[in-house]
Amino acid sequence: MKRILSLLLITLFIVSCEDNGMNYSHADYLKMMAAINLDEMVGLDAIDDDGVQDEDYDEVLYDMDFTSSRIDPFPTDGSAVFRFGRKVEDRTRDVQFDCTDCDVAIATITETHSGTFYAKAYNKETKEEIDSFEKAFSETFVKQARLEKRDNAENPDGYVWGITGVSIGIGGSGSKLSVDEVRIYAPMDSDEAAYTLNASDTNLIDRENMPKLAIGESFRVEVSVSNSDPILDFRGGEAVNLHIGKHKKHKARRGLRDGVQADDGTITYDNVFVRHLKVPRGAGSDSKHRRPLKMHFGALDFGTMLDSDVDYHSSVLAFPFHVYNEGDDPRGTRGE
Repeated sequence: MKRILSLLLITLFIVSCEDNGMNYSHADYLKMMAAINLDEMVGLDAIDDDGVQDEDYDEVLYDMDFTSSRIDPFPTDGSAVFRFGRKVEDRTRDVQFDCTDCDVAIATITETHSGTFYAKAYNKETKEEIDSFEKAFSETFVKQARLEKRDNAENPDGYVWGITGVSIGIGGSGSKLSVDEVRIYAPMDSDEAAYTLNASDTNLIDRENMPKLAIGESFRVEVSVSNSDPILDFRGGEAVNLHIGKHKKHKARRGLRDGVQADDGTITYDNVFVRHLKVPRGAGSDSKHRRPLKMHFGALDFGTMLDSDVDYHSSVLAFPFHVYNEGDDPRGTRGE
């Protein structure tokens, strides 16, 4: 009876696929889902802060002698230090495949993260907690991936599916904030961006053409943000942070800085956030092969961060980079 029921369910799945114009089998579906779930380029797990944190924090990723980070107190009168963070408590993922010739498929991946946002203020001198609040949040992210079927003699079916390209991932909560563009300058003092990631770009980037950075290399990040309704009259109205890491337990967060200071000392906030960084040594290993390093550029408005009565507003632009050891070329083979 169980065998008949299993065959019936498989038949219903195949019929359903045909009725909806799909052109892949149940086996294809399982292999494509496995490829997505296992590929490090696709996930967004590094965005979770595991709760309240300093604006700049590390978890395993950076060496202890990395000293370029500095915590700016919030508020700016210098009396308090502000700590904040998300705690992702639930994740859902929906994947829709467009597969017309059964050898190449485009997957649209929608992830929803929900949980609790925590904020705490501490007296800078005494370290005592001044105030705290928490609020629920839910963020939705969308990205696409291209999967291709490849012959594989070691697989019982004779083939496997693998991801050969991904798009920029975008998402967040609400519509008032937008991370519009990210520019990566390497070397750090370069006048021309080595890589530009625009939120409106829906193209898929080949796996072999992913942005690449050398382990230990210094680079500059510039992030352009739009905020249609700054709720609090504080700086430019929002904060921008970079989550950088390999996975949930191998990550760091770095705050970016907004504002251009004139000769008279006044600061104009132009919604272009800047930070000088270094590719962490912990991003790699002794292997010559490239490894994906996830970079998630996130904006939070100060109403979200500093007022318990304000709804949660955020925007995220995410994309993986390949990192490689100095002395190896970006393709993972030692240069001659």
